[in-house]
Amino acid sequence: MTKIMIVDDEEDFREMINLMMKNEGYDTEMAVDGPDFLEKVDSFNPDIVTLDVMMPGLTTWEILGRLKGKKSNPKIMLVTVVRFTEEEKKSLYEAANVVGYIKKPFDVDVLINSVNCI
Repeated sequence: MTKIMIVDDEEDFREMINLMMKNEGYDTEMAVDGPDFLEKVDSFNPDIVTLDVMMPGLTTWEILGRLKGKKSNPKIMLVTVVRFTEEEKKSLYEAANVVGYIKKPFDVDVLINSVNCI
């Protein structure tokens, strides 16, 4: 069974994605922020991570940088309200195992289809 970790500081959003992914048959785990994610990632060993870009504490770059030191190497789907320039997208894709991003707010089917295609 494919494992997905949902990382978002907004509880309602995190719970919504968690429920959607469970309904699709994925094994899920949630994290409330970057440090929580980094603490849980190796024990859960997800295949895919939906990672909110705008969270308090660690920046996305810090999270991705620290993830490189972990044994787990999940594919990262960024979920964000931020618009990236083409150069920023290229840098993010090169920085870690980032495979795409979805802009908030999004259609539920877009997220499910994006994750199913990974």
